[in-house]
Amino acid sequence: MIRIKPEIDLLLKCPCGRAQVKPNALMLTGMHVMCKIACKECGKEYFLEAPINAGAFYPGILDAQTGARVDDLPFDNWYLRGLEDAFKGKKRIEIGFNIEKNRDFNTNKKVALLHCLDTTYGHAMFELFNAQYYIDRPDVDLIIIVQRNLRWLVPAGAAEVWVLDVPFSRANDWNEWLANCVQQELNRLPDEVFLCRTFVQADSSDYDIERFSKVKPFPLDEWDARLEKPTVTFIWRTDRFWREVLPKWLDNRISRKIAPKTIEKIRHRVQLNWLRKFAEALRRAIPNLDFAISGMDERNQKFPDWIKDFRYPKHEDHTAREQCLRYAESHLVMGCNGSSLILPGCHSGAMIDIVPGDQWAVSAGSFAFRKTDLGDTHYRYTMVPAEITIKRLVSITVAMLRDRSYIQMQTSPPYRDHDAGLPPFALSEKRIQVQELGRHFASEAGLVTLSRKK
Repeated sequence: MIRIKPEIDLLLKCPCGRAQVKPNALMLTGMHVMCKIACKECGKEYFLEAPINAGAFYPGILDAQTGARVDDLPFDNWYLRGLEDAFKGKKRIEIGFNIEKNRDFNTNKKVALLHCLDTTYGHAMFELFNAQYYIDRPDVDLIIIVQRNLRWLVPAGAAEVWVLDVPFSRANDWNEWLANCVQQELNRLPDEVFLCRTFVQADSSDYDIERFSKVKPFPLDEWDARLEKPTVTFIWRTDRFWREVLPKWLDNRISRKIAPKTIEKIRHRVQLNWLRKFAEALRRAIPNLDFAISGMDERNQKFPDWIKDFRYPKHEDHTAREQCLRYAESHLVMGCNGSSLILPGCHSGAMIDIVPGDQWAVSAGSFAFRKTDLGDTHYRYTMVPAEITIKRLVSITVAMLRDRSYIQMQTSPPYRDHDAGLPPFALSEKRIQVQELGRHFASEAGLVTLSRKK
């Protein structure tokens, strides 16, 4: 944690290079938490991004007069450009700011602020997942600062929750009204206050998703028993699909400019038809398949009755929880990489991330790993390229559902533990049980060992 009251415990070299300086004020302007710096040597003032959340990677420094970057970071990206844009577009807009006081502060504890505002739903969620670590610390009284759309996920145990009406699209704003409001609240807090050092992607060992969503995740120890009805959920996004479905002569820069709504409508319909074809192919491979689509969309296009539909046009707390219940029933969820995969991945047993374009490294951040042993975890979380065909995606899905226990035999205790003390024929008996799981699937294609013909 970083102490921010009575003073800010940061020390850095001034951009002028002639002095070590300490910030003298904190400004929470939205997604960006800024520290104000005044250098006596050069006579200039600067704003430093506090090293939390994405700022831990990109602690940019702006000239307080011009807004130009003056740090020595050797790169440029969306976050640092967003900081400059925010400064240039400074505004003073009153927003909804609701403080939920759950208890008085304990004089023997440190008051800590957990800042979870972000332009990206997934980033804000991962930042919120850091809360459990601080709630469980006996020496901390936590204040959680969260956007209203994520209030439903806030776990019990914080001393206060500050709920802000900041849409994700406006979280990058440099809102001086918000900065002043937060400063007033800091003034009423005890004499010593800290800022939580949070991670953009909280480690899954640091949080129990049930404390956030109030939904118990898929029971991994019931994987095989639940193969009586293999359950798969596709996470749908209207703005992202695993492949181009329209020819270039129809879907191109000119056509999108002339008739954007028409092209979008056609693309949307063709993508949903493609998804239906995938579901039908998967059902042929898994006769007792329980398949669903979930996401944020209108239900203008209907599916066959056997495809369950959990799409909703906008976020509402009760429908978000309903979707989590579906994810928790799912052996496996899949979809195109992004924020929309985080809650499904937290609740399901496994996940396939379909990676568009050159987003391979970025896509790994979609995995909220439910860690078991290394081999099993590796098998349950898979990335595939967007060029993948329906046939190939079906075969991978079948293998992940059917063969997980086989992989556990090869990679996990107690099956390869010298000290496990297993009976002499324990592995062969387990291998027979694993082979029998194939009865839930239409084919033995892809199996290392085929069933013996009698």
